[in-house]
Amino acid sequence: MFDPELFKRKADIRGIYPNQINEELAWFTGRYLVRSLITLTGDKSPAILVGRDGRTSSPAIYSAMLQGIAAEGGVPVAAGLATTDMIQWGVGEQLNGVIAGAMITASHNPPEYNGIKMVMRNKDNGGIDILRPLDQLHPQFEKDGNNAAAPAAACAPFPAQARLDLQKEFTKAACDRSSRLGSAKGKIVLDPGNGVGGLFVPLLKEALAARGAEVEVLAVAEQIDGRFPTRPSNPGLPGAVKLLQETVIEQGAAFGAAFDGDADRVFLVDEWGQFVSGSLMLAALARNYVSAATSGDKSVVYAAVASWLVPQTVRAAGGTPVICRVGQDAAKVALVKTDAVFGGESSAHYNFPDKYCLDSGLFALIGFWDMLLASGKSCSELLSELKPWPNSGEVNLRFTCSDWQSVSRDVISAVRNEFSTDEKNCYILDLDGVSVLHPRSDKFATVDDVFQIDKENDAEGLTYRVVQDYTPEWWFNIRASNNEPLLRVNFESRESADVAAKTYALISRIRELCNGRATVAVQDWGNLK
Repeated sequence: MFDPELFKRKADIRGIYPNQINEELAWFTGRYLVRSLITLTGDKSPAILVGRDGRTSSPAIYSAMLQGIAAEGGVPVAAGLATTDMIQWGVGEQLNGVIAGAMITASHNPPEYNGIKMVMRNKDNGGIDILRPLDQLHPQFEKDGNNAAAPAAACAPFPAQARLDLQKEFTKAACDRSSRLGSAKGKIVLDPGNGVGGLFVPLLKEALAARGAEVEVLAVAEQIDGRFPTRPSNPGLPGAVKLLQETVIEQGAAFGAAFDGDADRVFLVDEWGQFVSGSLMLAALARNYVSAATSGDKSVVYAAVASWLVPQTVRAAGGTPVICRVGQDAAKVALVKTDAVFGGESSAHYNFPDKYCLDSGLFALIGFWDMLLASGKSCSELLSELKPWPNSGEVNLRFTCSDWQSVSRDVISAVRNEFSTDEKNCYILDLDGVSVLHPRSDKFATVDDVFQIDKENDAEGLTYRVVQDYTPEWWFNIRASNNEPLLRVNFESRESADVAAKTYALISRIRELCNGRATVAVQDWGNLK
């Protein structure tokens, strides 16, 4: 049996194998996805591109989903080992006539997890829409029958012919975004973390050689191994990329790049081995894309927990900052509705509106590399032009209780109420969890004046807001995880002395507000320890 509650998820399916997610759930996901696509598009036999990461449970889940798609009359296009951005790109390119895609992955989660991410090509705007299980799968599950007779086997988990070349074509498309790669020299180091990003190492070597680049592409943790023996699949965790940092210094590389488990996210390390935060990378890329844009209001979308450095940098470059809920489902909507030139999240998702709003680690890597080559500077010199705010990083509080969602909602509500008083002198933004910004400004009477609603495209302002020319002294955000019993805390201040004391005080207050209903333990300390 599987856990049908996973069909109620708002972003993607994700759970522990085999108790929550397993072959049976994947089979029904394939069938329900086909039924949903028939309703959405009218296509009676939709072609769906399916890929998988290197987790030990992925081949079985992948095979079951392919069979579920075929059993419902869809056409499964079997991509095999792939990165999430490869699948999104393939859907955007309508490879083999596909109109949708599914990726078997749990992204950055630990090895015991797995999941399914689903997307569909939007025929109206040419972008990629996230297909939410809550919207597309749960209704199909609710109206399904109770016939337990097993159908005959549907299809083999392999393509009819062997020349799809998705991986090679995607890498070429990423490299084609830079006209300067042919002049690149020296060394770079890739760290796939034993994830499916290991595919990029030989592919990038081949693509660079074809352009005449004199670059040595080195790698650590290259071998794809779903147990993630070298480091956590999330490279953003403190200390996770230590081996990459050491290798970059030892080899005298220009920079290093660490991918997460499904390689749609990337973090950088400069030539001195210094970790580059997702917010700093986002700000640097945003400045470049805003400066290169020739028309429009040059909007840049960023997620609600990214550093205030991002809107500052966008505004200084002549762009318009747009804040959205955390998650690619919200980011992609905001990118399209605001006709943005770039977007991303501090978790190292970076979006490219000119390519289906694709969020791609490799596209971001090539974009940064091109910017570096154009500047003639070293990685650290280029990034030193931007001044990061002192911050806590993302602190994750693990709740142990019978109903962590209810407890977390009550905690967030209590914090909102406490900081809503005139005495606290703060703006309260409910876009994602609760964001508290201090102080209020005489220029903006209400939070809706600071974060303006796009009434034409997002009438209630629940997905994104357009940010006005305001800068807080300090701010924090508290929000609940979609997939785990975690409450996530981010605190940032102009003054470094505020960060530790105010974040610790906030954690202590959260524990008090739980009032014995949950045991709260700090799972990740962010930048604090």
